[in-house]
Amino acid sequence: MTRQAFPDRLRGLALLGIIVVNAPFLAISSVGYTEASIAAWWDMAAAFAVIALAQGKFYLLFSFLFGYSALFIVRTGAVPERRRYRRRLVGLAVLGFAHAVLLFSGDILLSYAVLGFALLLLLRRPDRTVLRTAVIVFVLSLVWLGALVLLVAAAPAEPDTTTTALDVALADGTFLEAARARLDALPLTLLTIGSLQWGFAFAMFCLGVVAARRSLFADLAASRTLWRRLALWGILIGLPLQLVAAYLQLRSGSGLSSLTTEAVGGVMFGIATAPVLAAGYVGALALLSLRAPHVLDLVRDGGRASLTLYLSESIVLCVLFCGWGFGLFGRLGAGAVTLIAIGVYLLLEVAIRLWLARFRQGPFEWLLAQWTGPARP
Repeated sequence: MTRQAFPDRLRGLALLGIIVVNAPFLAISSVGYTEASIAAWWDMAAAFAVIALAQGKFYLLFSFLFGYSALFIVRTGAVPERRRYRRRLVGLAVLGFAHAVLLFSGDILLSYAVLGFALLLLLRRPDRTVLRTAVIVFVLSLVWLGALVLLVAAAPAEPDTTTTALDVALADGTFLEAARARLDALPLTLLTIGSLQWGFAFAMFCLGVVAARRSLFADLAASRTLWRRLALWGILIGLPLQLVAAYLQLRSGSGLSSLTTEAVGGVMFGIATAPVLAAGYVGALALLSLRAPHVLDLVRDGGRASLTLYLSESIVLCVLFCGWGFGLFGRLGAGAVTLIAIGVYLLLEVAIRLWLARFRQGPFEWLLAQWTGPARP
């Protein structure tokens, strides 16, 4: 089966959004932006841009592509294909757990592996069933977010001592001390990620499966009208909603470090409305690919080796910010952290392009493929 170019471009670009969203949690504090990190106007502007334009949107886009690519592995639903896919999910779970403990507790691979097993139940179901499941899960996730906002309003949450210990370990601890602190914080992190993101991610998995069945990205020109509608309405409606979410999250001047009802409500509102802007991004990027096909080729190699790029982003940021590395954790504002994240992404894109000029796969893709086993005709 011929590899489609547009999903790789989307995946590569999504990893730019993911690194700028993850960077504050790796560089500033375990809860992201703090009062000190957004005190200057340029730091506040950088944080506002990241929250409004990236936070929650590229995670959904990556989730959609995860579902889209699943059908290229489980093509017919035959037992050997499903067995290979299960092995792949187990491999992702192992890599995700190692990533969460050794590098970044906000890992998404472990979550994707868990949700991937649930997706297996739908891969042989008709489109109507898959789409209905996506709608039901999405609506239930919205209801759950609303309930969480009411709970926080009724009894405002207080910062957990586990996150404080994690910050200390990241700033001053050795590699093993930081890993131990991440392991201690992992149950709370998984509970938070599961509560806020799993339902929406799974809904995107389902939409990705249906899109793959209909070969939505195989011929972009055939769906030009769809791309125009997504770009127009997704950005026209989604962007103002995300600006409101960013305003609510940052208005107190402390991000999530104080866990105020307003800040938590801003996060919930941003997550709930992020799919609208994410859809706008897909439409706009599809139109851009039609008009200037080679513009997004700059990030295509990163999309081909997305697992390597994703893990490498955490490796480099940990070396720069953890106490066992260059020790910059908590010392820079949001603006500097965002610029560093973008710079790291660009350098890794160049490195991966050089790697793929000599090798067929990225190193972590090769490792996962060795565990998964070769695809059979």
